[in-house]
Order: sequence, then C-alpha cells, then structure tokens
Amino acid sequence: MKILLLPDSFKGSLSAQRAADILCAAANEVLPDAEVVKLPAADGGEGTLEAVKAAVGGAYLPLPVTGPCGQSVQARYLSVGDTAVIELAQAAGLGQRLPGFSPMRTTTYGVGQLISHALQVGHRRIVLGLGGSATTDMGSGMAAALGTQFLNAKGQPFLPVGETLHLVKGVRLNGFFFQKNAPRIEALCDVENPLYGTNGAAYVFGPQKGADANEVKRLDAGLRVVAGLFEKQGAKVNSLPGGGAAGGAGAGVACFLNGRIASGIDVLLDLMKFDDLVKTADLIVTGEGSVDGQTAGGKAVQGIARRAAGKPVIVFSGSAKLDPASWEKLRASGVAAVFPIVQEPCTLAEAMAKASDNLRVTALNVFSLLKLQQTAGLTQQHA
Repeated sequence: MKILLLPDSFKGSLSAQRAADILCAAANEVLPDAEVVKLPAADGGEGTLEAVKAAVGGAYLPLPVTGPCGQSVQARYLSVGDTAVIELAQAAGLGQRLPGFSPMRTTTYGVGQLISHALQVGHRRIVLGLGGSATTDMGSGMAAALGTQFLNAKGQPFLPVGETLHLVKGVRLNGFFFQKNAPRIEALCDVENPLYGTNGAAYVFGPQKGADANEVKRLDAGLRVVAGLFEKQGAKVNSLPGGGAAGGAGAGVACFLNGRIASGIDVLLDLMKFDDLVKTADLIVTGEGSVDGQTAGGKAVQGIARRAAGKPVIVFSGSAKLDPASWEKLRASGVAAVFPIVQEPCTLAEAMAKASDNLRVTALNVFSLLKLQQTAGLTQQHA
C-alpha cells in the first residue's frame, strides 16, 4: 500500500508539518510495510512556504520589511528556480500587528517590498499566498512599494490605508507590470469573496481584524471608491472570485499588478507535482482544523480530493460541522470519510491543547481499520 499524506495546518494547534509527522508515525507503526509519502499541504495561507519547500526544495531569502503597523519586521520568501513564493502574512499578517493598533491603518507595503526584492534578483514568477492578513487596503500599500501612485483630490501622491482609501481620486499604474514581457504574478487564495459588499472583504473579514460595525462600513466604502476608478474603465472588479481575499489584496493584484487570482491549493499541488504522485497512490490522507460548509468551497481538503483521480481520500479534522447537504457536497468532491479527532467533550482551548495526542490516537484507529481490511482481503484470497 502507498499512502500519500497531505494535511493542512490545524490552525492554532498544529502546523501542517507537525500534523504530517504525527500521521506518518502512526501509519508506520500500524502499517510497517506501507510506503508513506509525507507532503504537508497549504492553500496560500500559513505554512505555504514550508509546504512548497518540503515538496520541491528551494532556499529561503530573509529580508527586513515594513510591517502592517509601519514597524520593521523580519520576513522571508522562498526562491525556487525562477519562482518566488511569498506569504503576505510574513509582512502584513495578524501576527505582525502591534497591540491596540487600529485595523483602519494597517498596510501591505512590506508585501510589495518582498515582491520588489524577488524581481530585482531575477525571479520571473511571483506566487503570492494571501492568507492571514491584518489589512483592508486593497493591496494599495503593496502596489505603492512597486511603483503605483495613488492620487488625492489635489493630484498629489499619498500612501492609502483602509481609512483613507476613500480619498483616492486617481491611480497612476506602473507600466512595467503591463508590458508584454512582464513577470507572471499569481495571488493564491482559498475564498471566493468579492471585493466589496456584504459578502466582501470588509464585512466578512474586517471584524476578524478588529474592525467595529462603523469601521466595516467605512472600509467597504473605501474599497468601492478605488474599485470604481477601474470599473469606470470597464473592468469588472467586483466579479473577481477571491477579489476580497486579504482585505482586497486579491483584487489589488489584478488591478495594480496585472496579475491573476488563482486557487491556492491548485497552484501548490502543481508545484508539488501532485498529479504524478497520485497515480501510484492507494490512499490519500489529508486534514485541517475544521471541516464545515466552507470546506467544499476551495479549501485545501476539497482541492486535494478533487484532484485525487478517483483514489480514496480520508480527512482528519479538529472538528466537523457538516449538515447533510454540506456532507454530500464534500463527498461529491471526492472525500470518502471525515474523522473528527476530539476524544471527549471539552472546550476549544482544551481540544487545541490536546491536538497532537488526539490526532495520533485517531490516526492509529483509522490505520488499524485499514490493516484489518488488508488482513481480511488476504484471508479471502487464501480461502
């Protein structure tokens, strides 16, 4: 038996690498004759750099950049041939935000600095993971660091943040990104939210970043203003699936840098050469912190199952919140079974603290069932 392990992170408790290590140890213990291939997964958010490096190698390049609150932070990106893999959260993530700092004033400027450095040293393809942002500036800071100018009512350039997006009256794009031989820029996301509106960046993700109801309305209004400058020229900004990812940075990549928004898991599976690996696999094992109605809408688990070429896919999850309709949707994508790992009633904090042990125990049980199935199959053959 060949088992392919591709767990995503269990946010707040287990990294994708740690989850893969636990699953691998359990599989080797119960099924010592199985061939186990371990490839931590990600969909553009936290752990993307580690997942790609584990699969295809590459080298980390460290760089001091501007953090989301204007402070200096130490970030890094991954160099793989002519491709630079960058996590937006390295320079503008929630973990980089200073205590008490307003979500109205956070910036993606440091993300642009990472991209600029990658281009300067010769990379021709930028793969940008959009997960975990602390910003709602439509990627304007990122674009400004790369030469785009945002103009106020007097025609003067300024650096917008969420609370000042509504002051943008004009955008002077950097033509470098629109020329024939421009670098290829791909923004990876695991959501399909539009840029603005009740399902957009401000209303859905703003409260997670600390914005109150009034601030959410102001952020949304600012995103509408900047998008409107492009929509007047015929661009369909708010119909871009994923445009609202990372506080609108998805739409910003498309509008300011002539890039494209892509499914995070699909691009990363391509980098891992997943389609070749799955041809010889008998079982695919994945997992994430919570399996729910959103899982079938572009998350790593759904993307892996969709490309599993009919091979059985089982999922370990910190929690499972699936009604019958959600389960059928997930099953239709290729998932054979979902195994929540929590062993007893407990609080979320307790479940997260025990995640390593819970995943190990559940994995041992599931792999033991597979061993029983193998034994039963051999017995039938001999009979």
